[in-house]
Amino acid sequence: MTDKSLASVEEMALNERKFLHDLANHIVVAHGMLSFVQKAAQAGEKLEEKDVERLDKAMNAVSKMTALLKERRAVLHSVSEKVI
Repeated sequence: MTDKSLASVEEMALNERKFLHDLANHIVVAHGMLSFVQKAAQAGEKLEEKDVERLDKAMNAVSKMTALLKERRAVLHSVSEKVI
């Protein structure tokens, strides 16, 4: 791996750490929003506007996670092509 365009191990570790941090943040948001709605549903409560907003926030977080994963997979795919 003498190619200057390839990231060093330290750079790769920092990138992975940032990726995992960003992914974890969205997981926490989705989990929290879904927990509120689930508790209301289990209690037999009528779905309120705030519950719909929470579902929207959870879906937004899941969409962001999907985008992060697609982007990360593309990055890793392009790097692996250079190595092989």
